[in-house]
Amino acid sequence: MAYQQDFKDQGLAWEETAITEHGAEYVLHSSVVTSPDNMTVEAILANCVEHAVALLADNINDDSLYLMFEWDNTASTLTIVVTDDSKSRDAKHRVLCDMSAMNAKMKQLAESDQWKYQDESFADIVKHALHDYLTTCTGFMRYSLVAVFHQASRQQTELL
Repeated sequence: MAYQQDFKDQGLAWEETAITEHGAEYVLHSSVVTSPDNMTVEAILANCVEHAVALLADNINDDSLYLMFEWDNTASTLTIVVTDDSKSRDAKHRVLCDMSAMNAKMKQLAESDQWKYQDESFADIVKHALHDYLTTCTGFMRYSLVAVFHQASRQQTELL
């Protein structure tokens, strides 16, 4: 497959699934973190961003405006989509990473008094790490997209 990127040595392997939902078809690129002890949140998110960036050439059309990062607090999943100015028409390829295996590690780190993200929620850690990574992501910089993040509603996004 043209979009298959394998990060098994870093704990992530991507699978592609064709999905039809509400009459729309898209390709879901999904990964599940399986070895949380060997990975940092930053490394996982860098892999997610790089996978999404590799799909941008096929994802962008005349209406594309946002590269949207959607965090689901309940499931600890990150979804990355390219969408239009109304945030309602998503591009063909979506990236989803299940980070629920990181929950115990995040709790343990949060209890450490020497951790740089002390007293921050998992969502805030994800948001800050995405922001930091995107500032140096040359693949993302090639495109005129606005990076946004939300953890509740697409209408309540924050700039990254």
